[in-house]
Amino acid sequence: MDLGLSEIQKMLQQSSREFLEENCSMQFIRAMESDPVGVTDELWKNFAELGWLGLMIPEQYGGSGFEYQDMSILLEEMGRVGLSGPFFSTSIIAVQTILSAGNETQKSELLPKIASGDLKFSLSFFEKSGNIYPSEIQTTTARKQDEGWIINGEKSFVTDAASSDYFIVAAKTMDSKEKGISLFLIPRDNEGVEITEMKSVGGEKLSKVNFQEIKIDDSQLLSDENLSWNVLSKVFQVGASGKSSEMAGAATKILEITIDYVMNREQFNRPIGSFQAVQHQCADMAIMSKLCTQFARKSAWYLSNQEKNALEVHRSKAYVSKSFHDICQISHQLHGAIGYTWDYNLQVYTRKMQHQKLAFGDYNYHHKKISELLNLI
Repeated sequence: MDLGLSEIQKMLQQSSREFLEENCSMQFIRAMESDPVGVTDELWKNFAELGWLGLMIPEQYGGSGFEYQDMSILLEEMGRVGLSGPFFSTSIIAVQTILSAGNETQKSELLPKIASGDLKFSLSFFEKSGNIYPSEIQTTTARKQDEGWIINGEKSFVTDAASSDYFIVAAKTMDSKEKGISLFLIPRDNEGVEITEMKSVGGEKLSKVNFQEIKIDDSQLLSDENLSWNVLSKVFQVGASGKSSEMAGAATKILEITIDYVMNREQFNRPIGSFQAVQHQCADMAIMSKLCTQFARKSAWYLSNQEKNALEVHRSKAYVSKSFHDICQISHQLHGAIGYTWDYNLQVYTRKMQHQKLAFGDYNYHHKKISELLNLI
């Protein structure tokens, strides 16, 4: 296993860093927190022109045909600048779901429009508890009728619902657990869809989505009836790894911000970075941020190259979620009160961290999964 970057990945890292630093300043990131979409139309168009929206889409469907391992490098760079918005929901989660579950007609129709920037998606899975288990699907049901389905239920924590053109909805289609869940494609403008905004500390676009007597035909069934949990569990692994990559990029940026601060902030006529206690804390941050990057890249490598990858994904998300939280905490301690002020950029990353560490399973969830895979429980 070689976790070093290939020449193509180095080019992607350099070009994306240059573009994001030029076009996604912290002033822009802050402005997008109050924007209903999270990105401008111009930026979304740029993403399409750069090939980012279709990075993991095969060339036959209008994409670039890159591996998830390559996408993870782009996610690191997005994490560095603190970019949110519908990119993750559409180009990671939706693309992975459609590639895994869609039939040829669905792939040919939807994937080229994602790559071109004409369609945005969001996954509607979570209900009240927000847990990543098949038992989470309690109230959303799909009832079979002639040549179609009727869907009812309410979803919570739906990311980027307000900007999505389609929802990928998980619903119960039989009284079972893993074998009782199906996925459906529902247009946002379908009669009976009601969206209610949910407030988020990090500026993420979360919503409740209520589906009332939604009538759809069989062509909108994604994957095999009753057998979608296997698809979802793999998609959630990609999501967990992706959030690890975002946090790894942000951790590196926070280390840079902190080093710059302690080298310039003076106390007792000397930089506070010259004090041993501060140096040790910065060293801890440097170790953790490097390990975050290595864990994230290792999980991405496994997802791209190995069939058995669950353990590495769980390890990555568990470690990075906890360590990124600790990095933010140490950085705030070294900054003192200024780090918590609204005008200082550190608090933007810390607020976003609260969502990232919970997305696709928190520290405790992934610890439990690791224990299960090690046959401890």
